[in-house]
Amino acid sequence: MPTHQSLGGATDEELLQRMIDTHAERFGETFWEFFSASVAPDLPPRPVILDLGCGPGLLLRDLGTRYPAATLHGYDVTPAMIAYGRQLRCAGARPEMSVLDVSSQPLPHPSGSANLVSMSSMLHVLDEPLPVLAEVRRVLAPGGVFLLNDWIRQPLETYLAWRRDTMKESEAECLRRGFRLFPAHCKYTPEDWRWLLDSAGFAIRHQGQLRASHQLFVATPSPAA
Repeated sequence: MPTHQSLGGATDEELLQRMIDTHAERFGETFWEFFSASVAPDLPPRPVILDLGCGPGLLLRDLGTRYPAATLHGYDVTPAMIAYGRQLRCAGARPEMSVLDVSSQPLPHPSGSANLVSMSSMLHVLDEPLPVLAEVRRVLAPGGVFLLNDWIRQPLETYLAWRRDTMKESEAECLRRGFRLFPAHCKYTPEDWRWLLDSAGFAIRHQGQLRASHQLFVATPSPAA
C-alpha cells in the first residue's frame, strides 16, 4: 500500500517522530470531548478496540487508560511504528500491535467481534478504500462503532500555509513535500467521505470537525446493507 513516507519523501523515523510530536495536538481535549459525547456511549465496559494505521500506538495507549479492561489491537504497515508502540509504558490495558497491510491482508479477527474500529489519517492514501471499509464492517459487532478521522479537501494555498505555519516547515520543504502530498491529503470532500461510508454499508451517527484539515465520522453498520 502507499505510505505517507513514500508519498512525501520522509523516512520512517522522521514520520514516527512527527506523529509523536503532534499527538497531543491531534488527540487533545477537544478530541476526547467529541469521543465522550459521540463514541463512548456506544461502547461496553470491556470493549474490543482495533486501531488501523495505529502509528506509534499513542491513541491505543490513551484508550487503554480510559478503558483498562479493554482488549486493544493496533496494526500498521511500518515496522518502526510497531516497534515503538510495543515498548510504550501503559497505565491501563496494553495493546497487542502487529505489522499488517490492511489494503491486502484480512484482519485476524472473527466477524462481529470488535466494538470499535478507529482509522485516523490513513484511508485517504489507499487506492481502493471500499474493500478496506468492507473488512471494517465485517469485524464490527452489531451496534459497533467505526471512527473515521481523515483529511478533507482544502485549497492549495491554504494547505501550503498550514504546512508552513503549523508544521513549521521551511519554504523549500513546504513546497517539496506539499506538492507531493497535496493530491493525497486533499483528495476527498466531506461529501465524498459520506458517499464512501454509505456505499460500504455504514450509517453515519455523528460528524464533527475539530481541525480545518480533518473531519470525524462516527458510523455503524447499516442493518439493511
